[in-house]
Amino acid sequence: MWGFLKRPIVVTADINLSLVALTGMGLLSRLWRLTYPPAVVFDEVYYGQYISFYMKRIFFLDDSGPPFGHMVLALGGYLGGFDGHFLWNRIGAEYSSNVPVWSLRLLPALAGALSVPMAYQIVLELHFSHCAAMGAALLIMRFLMNVFILTYFPLLP
Repeated sequence: MWGFLKRPIVVTADINLSLVALTGMGLLSRLWRLTYPPAVVFDEVYYGQYISFYMKRIFFLDDSGPPFGHMVLALGGYLGGFDGHFLWNRIGAEYSSNVPVWSLRLLPALAGALSVPMAYQIVLELHFSHCAAMGAALLIMRFLMNVFILTYFPLLP
C-alpha cells in the first residue's frame, strides 16, 4: 500500500542560465539606486497627482487611458504607506519624508526589469537563434532602460 515511499523522490530541472543571468542583470539595472534622485523626475509629476488622488479616495476617468495602470501605481504607494499628501507641481521638487519613493518607483522598475527576460523568451519562441535572443534582451536592457524604469510600462494598454 505504501510502496511509493520505499523509492526516493527524484526531481530534475533544466535551468537556462542565460535566462537567469538576464533576469539578474535586468533586476540589477532597474533596481540599482532606485531612490536616486530623491526628487520628482519626469513622469512622476503627471502620475504622482493621480496616485495622490487615489490615496485620498478620489476616483476618476481621464483621457490617458484605462484607470488600471494608475491603480497599479497607487498600489505601490498604498503598500509603502503613502498618504497622498504631496504637491506634485514641478520636476526637481524634493520629496518630503512622508513620500515612500522606493515603493512608488518599485512596480514600474520591476515591470521594466522583467521585460528583459521576456524579450529573450519571445525571440526564442519566434525560432530565432540564441544569439539573436541575447541581443534583443540586451538591447531592451540597455537602450530602453530610461523608458521602462519610468511609469510607462505598466500603463501600456
